[in-house]
Amino acid sequence: MILISLLAIVLLALAVAGFTVLNARRKASASGEADSDSQSFVGGVLSALFTVVLAFYIVFAWQNGDDIDKASQQETNALIDVYWQSSVAPQQQASAIQSTITQYTARVADHEWLAHDAGEADPEAEQLLAELRSQVLALPADSEALKTSREQSLQDIRQITEHRQQRVTIATDDQSFNVVLLVASILGAVLMIAFPLLIGLSMRPANVAVMALLAVTLGFTVYMSFELLHPFSGPFGVDPDSFNAAQETFQTASRPTS
Repeated sequence: MILISLLAIVLLALAVAGFTVLNARRKASASGEADSDSQSFVGGVLSALFTVVLAFYIVFAWQNGDDIDKASQQETNALIDVYWQSSVAPQQQASAIQSTITQYTARVADHEWLAHDAGEADPEAEQLLAELRSQVLALPADSEALKTSREQSLQDIRQITEHRQQRVTIATDDQSFNVVLLVASILGAVLMIAFPLLIGLSMRPANVAVMALLAVTLGFTVYMSFELLHPFSGPFGVDPDSFNAAQETFQTASRPTS
């Protein structure tokens, strides 16, 4: 929000500066000294560059959210599979595994997601995952069914670990590349406003209205671009829906049948 405020101040300052030099530029334009073809060419280049940089930024920033969503779905699918695989184990060990899975799922949905938004991981979620791995490793392999269940559960845990690490990597990454693209996009937005003013935009009501609309549109675009930097919150953030759905599955499975 601080950066957005600074951007608004910069745009306002540029607008004031532009209108200050407007009279001098209008005289040059009226006398025919201004090169309108060159000005149109430069304006077109600036517009194209701004559009390209903004498009790259949106693609890369949006990809983070898509990766988080896919990783979360695959992670919860593996958690559910381990939950059901454990049902063939002895009752005491099966209950312990299912309890750990339920705790881990709730911890990610209720706590780690908030930690991700702050650029951190939750150590307790990592501990629960390590505990789950130890519990599955301790399962007996006395029968073919137990052996198959144990092997499949270990494969699932490897997937859970990989997909959780993907979430953590995105959350703790400084997104330096996306920040560079965002700064370039902001600079492009500023130039889109400043250039018409500095080359001598006339004070016709239609021109003023168009510039005002352009400023509002660019300001909204920049604001939405800032929101894309937060893949775990905001209007474009990914919610822990997969983990909430998994919790409902576990709750339904734990209810005694009548």
